[in-house]
Amino acid sequence: MLEISNQPELWIFSNSLSEKWITEDDLKNPFFERQVTMPISLPSGTAIFKIESDGTQGDVISFSVAHSSEIHLFQLLDLSQASEFKQRVLSFVNTVYNENFDFFSYLQPYFLPKLREFGVMDILGESSIQDLANYGVKSRILQRISDPIQGYEVPQYWRVNRSLITLVKTDIHNEKRINSLRSTICDRLAKHAVIESLRCSVIALKHYADLLDGMTSESKIEYADEYLELAEGLYQLGEYQDSAVFYSKCLSHSNFENKSEDVRNNILAALKSSIEQLEPQEFLEYALFAARVARGYEEK
Repeated sequence: MLEISNQPELWIFSNSLSEKWITEDDLKNPFFERQVTMPISLPSGTAIFKIESDGTQGDVISFSVAHSSEIHLFQLLDLSQASEFKQRVLSFVNTVYNENFDFFSYLQPYFLPKLREFGVMDILGESSIQDLANYGVKSRILQRISDPIQGYEVPQYWRVNRSLITLVKTDIHNEKRINSLRSTICDRLAKHAVIESLRCSVIALKHYADLLDGMTSESKIEYADEYLELAEGLYQLGEYQDSAVFYSKCLSHSNFENKSEDVRNNILAALKSSIEQLEPQEFLEYALFAARVARGYEEK
């Protein structure tokens, strides 16, 4: 799999994290919405949902959807406006939903009850989301990216945000300072949610890469049979040096061990017959090539 850390897109993504996303003016809205370009691109027909909540038993406070090369973030700013937040998220999920899609999230015991309670499963169906935790550990991915907060800190940051919302109603003189603090808190929550979504996307991409490797693995192709077919054909054409080479490749291949004793004896006899037809110079060239073939398979 390509080393994502070497891609310039990751630098662009990381650089965007240094910018201030949520300003004091944004706090006038019930939620913050932003689309972020990822340094990777998911296969067509794939969508990943990543939620953050106020603790495992708390409310959903952010919802990210990774699709293609984009992450679409919805960050709740004020719990009293949660219904508008939920309505917007479900509307977006409706636009993404396709029955032919592969949908993923991370850690099923956590996300499934949350998504069911939030109403997402009413759109997707109860068994439509695969658990990315089956394919990788999220916390080990992209550790070099500066995440502003850790997952366990999300409830703490959200409690500070709620306390500041309550405080601003009674301490009008400090409204500007309070809103400045709130914008920082919510900004950190939003960026953490996006980074978490990217981590999940990396797991999904690696999962697809592993599937592709499995489909195209050399172990699935019977090269020994192919070598034998070539060797026999070349022998019949009188190309003895080349036939000897392919008989040797066949004998050196790991799959040769699975052949019956009669088959192995026949191949050895054919190789001996090919060698007997060679001139001294041809035999020397063959011997050198056969030694390289044998060494190559030993190194594997």
